[in-house]
Amino acid sequence: MRWALLGEVVFAAMTTGIGAVVLFALGVRGWSDHADARKAGGANVLGLGTAVISFTLCVAMVGVGIWVIVAK
Repeated sequence: MRWALLGEVVFAAMTTGIGAVVLFALGVRGWSDHADARKAGGANVLGLGTAVISFTLCVAMVGVGIWVIVAK
């Protein structure tokens, strides 16, 4: 068994999994902050920007994952 390669796979999976969850949570938080500001009559550009960037990176992560699977 090649333990070093297994360790790399486990590390990559954990990093990607945690990163995806954090990015999605930041997107939801930004969207929520923007929605709360809109209800109060204002706008939270930072919240909206955070949401757009976070969700875009989440979609990119899924796209890269599919591309890696299909390429093999």
